[in-house]
Amino acid sequence: MNPTNSSPPAASPAASSAPGSLRRIAARVTLMALPLIVVAALFELVVSLLGIAPPPTNPLIVWNPRRDAELSSGNGEFRENARWLWEPRPGAIVVGAAINDDGYRGPALPRERGGRLRIATLGDSTTYGIGVPEAESWSRVLETVLRGQGYDVEIANFGCVGFTAVQGLALYRGRVREFRPDVVIAAFGCVNEQFPTLPALTDTAKLRTLSSPWHRVRVVLRRLDAFRWLEAKVSTPIVPPSGDVDPSVAVPRVSVDEYRAALTELAAAVRDDGGALVLVSPPRRPDGESESPRTLDYTHAIESLAPALGVGFADVHSVLRQLVAEEFQTPTPTLDQARRSTYFADPWHPSPKGHRAYAVCVGQTLLEKGLLRKSP
Repeated sequence: MNPTNSSPPAASPAASSAPGSLRRIAARVTLMALPLIVVAALFELVVSLLGIAPPPTNPLIVWNPRRDAELSSGNGEFRENARWLWEPRPGAIVVGAAINDDGYRGPALPRERGGRLRIATLGDSTTYGIGVPEAESWSRVLETVLRGQGYDVEIANFGCVGFTAVQGLALYRGRVREFRPDVVIAAFGCVNEQFPTLPALTDTAKLRTLSSPWHRVRVVLRRLDAFRWLEAKVSTPIVPPSGDVDPSVAVPRVSVDEYRAALTELAAAVRDDGGALVLVSPPRRPDGESESPRTLDYTHAIESLAPALGVGFADVHSVLRQLVAEEFQTPTPTLDQARRSTYFADPWHPSPKGHRAYAVCVGQTLLEKGLLRKSP
């Protein structure tokens, strides 16, 4: 048989009618939806003309109302990130230097590993180095000191203003582990965890909300005046906590139990990745501690958690306390003396002198744990 003269097989009736059936179904759905679309468009037009819709806002208070305006501006120091709430904005100028393209302060390290021991630091505004050049932050001072002692190290500073241990865990899982650090140093629990938050909106709840499909749909729908007007009619407004919230009943951003759980999960993740974890008990000035006594709950938690997890522990809290006492030549400095300490810039943040003491303490812990190696 000559194949060129053969006829193609006939299409089955079902196959030939399928595209036509789909088109008819789509046409019916469109006709049924058309009235609803027209009504919705008219409703949107009326609400817009009357000007009765609330102004467009983020449906979730991510950080706080003032900071959220910065997150959405696109030109602030920080930007929103659904995986860990917020992060430094690449290109933002901070104390004379730009945030690098990977979203952290200091020189950008390649994800590919070289021969140096790689250390990643996680933490809050103190680790970030708020108010000081990045070269004077304890992370960078630690790198400088260790290299001066003959240790071949490189440090990536992933600290971020306002961060808690819950955010740090999410950041490690979502970005830091990509850099395959040999050592991870986590410094949380100084102040942010104990801050009062909105009812039932802890950091864990906010992260869960941001990752939900409904939240993403809601963000899009809130561009419509009609949706915002309807939402305002059927929902209860969320009122941010004021400065006079009773700390004894306020819900903290991260409870002590959540704090322990986050650091425990971080230790497991770092171990599974082949790295070593060092926990830091961050310092604070005595007057800050006196005004926010809940901070001590997190200090006590980390003091017991580090040995239970079998990880390194740098007690910077105690070291800075001792240095302040020596500064005033008294075992127990008064609150007025503490406010004048040259080791602190304010109740929560070390001065450059304090950052250096911080770095020395952490370096000593790394040495004692056998986590350093000399340059070849």
